[in-house]
Amino acid sequence: MQKRTITILLFGLLPLLLCAQKKALIYTQRDTIQFEVVERTGKLALQFNPDQTKHADFTTSYFMAITDLRLEDADLHLAYELGATEKGFNYITSVLLLNQAGRVITPLPFKAKGDLGSLPEGTVGLRSMTWLDALEDVLLFGQKYHLVLSTELWGNVDCADVRPAFTLSQQLPHLGIAAGGLILTGIGQFQKSKKIEAYNTYKSYHTNGESKELAQPFFEQAKNYEKDARLYTYAGWAVLSLDAAVYLYRALNTKARQRQYDKYCGKDSLSLRLDTRPLGDGSNAMQVQLAFNLK
Repeated sequence: MQKRTITILLFGLLPLLLCAQKKALIYTQRDTIQFEVVERTGKLALQFNPDQTKHADFTTSYFMAITDLRLEDADLHLAYELGATEKGFNYITSVLLLNQAGRVITPLPFKAKGDLGSLPEGTVGLRSMTWLDALEDVLLFGQKYHLVLSTELWGNVDCADVRPAFTLSQQLPHLGIAAGGLILTGIGQFQKSKKIEAYNTYKSYHTNGESKELAQPFFEQAKNYEKDARLYTYAGWAVLSLDAAVYLYRALNTKARQRQYDKYCGKDSLSLRLDTRPLGDGSNAMQVQLAFNLK
């Protein structure tokens, strides 16, 4: 029982539970389209320069673009495209309108449908959202508006933190555990030598014609030493193998995180995000405020 307890404790020292990184805001991108509510063939429609929906290839910091905006009956339909993301990354999108007076109009939660808010990991490509009853609730004929789509990229990279590193102080526990594994293996080899010594004594007694009562205890000792040798040797090998596997995993994981950090945080950058809050005058109007993220 004591030997098993020692082995379990040694295994318990292995750094198997690595802390998961919390997601952080990396970039915020905004795309804006200016339009006017006009009349076409007896129906209200949106008029805007189609060049506003054109975009070049996506990059690390340029990952979203509006591709279409139109009225479908009374609903405002927005289509946009998202660039590919890495594992552990996801987007958070929001939409608002700026009217001619500069006031902010945001859709009520039950009026906004589709790909809006926190999107699941892997959500990329062409997406869409619908502002229900926008024509009846907020859009006025002959008025000009700015629609602003804001998209935040969140991921396992915190540019406000230091560059990831697998420091010497983090490696030292692995060296200690490896030393423990070597000690266990050494004890196993020592027990093996004791087993050989006991068995040779047993054979000597048996060859010289000594009584079974004198020879048998050495044979039993040899079997016990054999069990101990296997227990300590296998435990030592297991500790060394597992420690090496965890060390390699942490080293490779750090390298991968360093590559991500260098990719997204290698250069000083400025990230803008649009926040809104009520004007406080009892109306439903909102005001815009800019929030800055320095990296």
